[in-house]
Amino acid sequence: MKWRVLAALLAMTTQQAMAEEIEGEPPIPEVHALSMNVGIVSDYVYRGLTQTNGNPAIQGGIDYVYKGHAYLGAWLSNSSYYSDLMNGASSSLEADGYAGYKGKFAGDWNYDVGFLHYDYPGTYPAASLAAAKLVNPNSNEIYGALGYKEVSVKYSRSTGALFGIPGSSGTYYLEANGDFPLWGSGFTLSLHAGRQSFQGMTPDGVPNSGLFSYSDYRIGVSRDIHKYIVSLAATTTNANALGYTNLYGRNVGAGHIVASVYREF
Repeated sequence: MKWRVLAALLAMTTQQAMAEEIEGEPPIPEVHALSMNVGIVSDYVYRGLTQTNGNPAIQGGIDYVYKGHAYLGAWLSNSSYYSDLMNGASSSLEADGYAGYKGKFAGDWNYDVGFLHYDYPGTYPAASLAAAKLVNPNSNEIYGALGYKEVSVKYSRSTGALFGIPGSSGTYYLEANGDFPLWGSGFTLSLHAGRQSFQGMTPDGVPNSGLFSYSDYRIGVSRDIHKYIVSLAATTTNANALGYTNLYGRNVGAGHIVASVYREF
């Protein structure tokens, strides 16, 4: 997610949703709401893994919401993750699409369910995939989230091989997130912990879990400054270097400091 999670959630949760407000009643959402976001990050990190080998990324997305509940969206970012893993591969873009349904119940509870497709356009010669012991990285996940006030828990599950790992259908990511206003300062403290649990076996018969499963953590602060979301975060993982070292000798799951600026329209 890759900071697309932040961009998508910020875009969806800050839409202009009031057609009319009745005293004592929640705002009435617009029937059709369209929003866009664009931003730059110093390092594109998703689930604790750098997708740009520590380099900056330009990102942007568009979201459509119907009656405040059903939504469709698309999101783009430059990414070198797979070209950094495979000799002979050429891939510099990530293009994602998602759809879902969200809502609230029982006062401060909320939920979100949906489908997410990750697409990595590029060239992946069979020899490159075989040498790296990978398959085409395009992936699909279904997800469900449940939240209460500032905290939420989300479960994402792959419907096929995830992120190029062979035989990894059924791999899941479980995460907990919290966003807490800091005493009227205008800043928000964000906390995250996640567990990427890979299923299946490698082509050599080794369990994927030992090589590719890991936990990740993030702490950050952000502030909305005239519709610009400015943030600074620190991330770390316990990713196995044997499974996550790229062609440049870098463990992509090592700790990262990420600065970002997003603008919503």
